[in-house]
Amino acid sequence: MNENNMEIADRKGEESEFGKFYETYKTRFENFAYGYVQDSYVAEDIVTDSFVYFWENRSKIDDTYNPAAYVLTTIRHKSLNYLRDLRTRTRIQNHLGQLQQRIIDENIRSLEQCDISMLFTDEIRSLVKACVDRMPELTRQVFNARKQEELSYREIAQRLHITERRVETELEKSKEQLRKALQDYLPATALSLFIMMIH
Repeated sequence: MNENNMEIADRKGEESEFGKFYETYKTRFENFAYGYVQDSYVAEDIVTDSFVYFWENRSKIDDTYNPAAYVLTTIRHKSLNYLRDLRTRTRIQNHLGQLQQRIIDENIRSLEQCDISMLFTDEIRSLVKACVDRMPELTRQVFNARKQEELSYREIAQRLHITERRVETELEKSKEQLRKALQDYLPATALSLFIMMIH
C-alpha cells in the first residue's frame, strides 16, 4: 500500500471511529444540553457544533484527553453562551415591554380625556379658517384640495401642475401652521387627531 492509500485508509478509520463516537454520545449529550437550554432544536445544534469543533481540532488535542469530556466541555461552553445571550435578549425585551406598556397606558389616559366634539366647535372652525387664510397661496390651494375636496396627491399635482412630492411638502407646511395655531386650544391627543385627519 502506497503512502497516499495509507493516508486515505487512516482517515477512513478515523471517520469510522468518529461516527461510532458520535452515535454513542449524541443522544445523552443532547439530553444534557436540553436540560439547560430547554429547546430541543438549540440543544441539537449545540451538540452537532461541538462534535464538529472536536473533529476539526482533533489534531491539536492532547492524546491523553478524553474525547467525550472534550466534547461535553464544548457543549457546556456553548450552552453557557446561549443562555447568557438569551438572558441579555430577555432583559432587553422586558425593558421594551415595560416601555411599551407605559406608552399604551398613556395613550389610554389621553384617549379617555379626549373630547372629539372639541374638534368641531365654532371656535376651532374659526381658528382653522383664519390660519388657512394666512397660508401662502400654493399651500392654501393644496390644503383645500386635500381637506375639502378630498382629492388624491396625484389629482392635486395634476391640477396645480406640481409634483406629488411638492403636494406632500405643502401639506406638511399646512399641518405645521395649524398645529401652532391650535396648540393652545386643543389637548395634545385631540390636536394630533385633527392633524391626522388632514393627511
